[in-house]
Amino acid sequence: MFHARLFKGTQSFRDHHFQPTRTDPLFSPQQCSEIPSTGEQLPYLDGHPNNDRPLIVQFCANDPDDLLQAAQHVAPYCDAVDLNLGCPQGIAKKGHYGSFLQESPHLIHSLIAKLARNLDVPVTAKMRILNTREETLQYARLLLDAGASWIAVHGRRREQKGHETGLADWSMIRHLRDMLPKETVIFANGNILGYGDLDRCLEVTGADGVMTAEANLCDPGIFAGAEGRKLGQETGEYWTARDGKGGWRMDAAMRRYLDILYEHVLEKEPPDRKPLYILGR
Repeated sequence: MFHARLFKGTQSFRDHHFQPTRTDPLFSPQQCSEIPSTGEQLPYLDGHPNNDRPLIVQFCANDPDDLLQAAQHVAPYCDAVDLNLGCPQGIAKKGHYGSFLQESPHLIHSLIAKLARNLDVPVTAKMRILNTREETLQYARLLLDAGASWIAVHGRRREQKGHETGLADWSMIRHLRDMLPKETVIFANGNILGYGDLDRCLEVTGADGVMTAEANLCDPGIFAGAEGRKLGQETGEYWTARDGKGGWRMDAAMRRYLDILYEHVLEKEPPDRKPLYILGR
């Protein structure tokens, strides 16, 4: 997530956090392949069409003009722009963004509508549930009426954080699925701890897809399922204990990340490394 005001007004902030091309000019995707005056090639970095798509860039904002100016910097290099309406942290309260815009429906409508009217890519929004089904449904309709192409719904209220996190309420997401038009695209978020939760979430909520956050930190291959784990076990990247429980090794995940940097940023072959240490082998 990027802060729209900082992103739109600070070149160094943009250069540090989002690098669509190596020289970072604001070219269109068609222009990025070559600069006519020099013939210089400009390979993509963030949002590379061959290996970094689909890419959705998320902003927090409380000013429609700031948000639009920020979004215009990334729109040529991504598939959609998302408005964060879910952050429950104290810094979001202090800055008046994220879930702390819930009491400002007219501002939320203006933020989304501003993007929808002026961008060539879809606009999306991530929200949290409110206290009641009726309030949550009204909130979701506000986002869609403003121009959101689809919504991601975190099944927790704003107050559910830290030691008060608790469980996400999938029934709230199911209520949205049942009450909103059938063509509405909904992503469910919350209570995803492992691969087995993905199908269960889709079945209970009726959502079109699942979004995860913390689960990815402890299981980078959460969407790979059993086939991914099997391959990881063969290469030693997935560790299994005697009780059958296991997980992806972080040293293996770091190697994968470094290989991506070598191949797609440095454009070099990754260095030869010693095999991962595997106990008993």
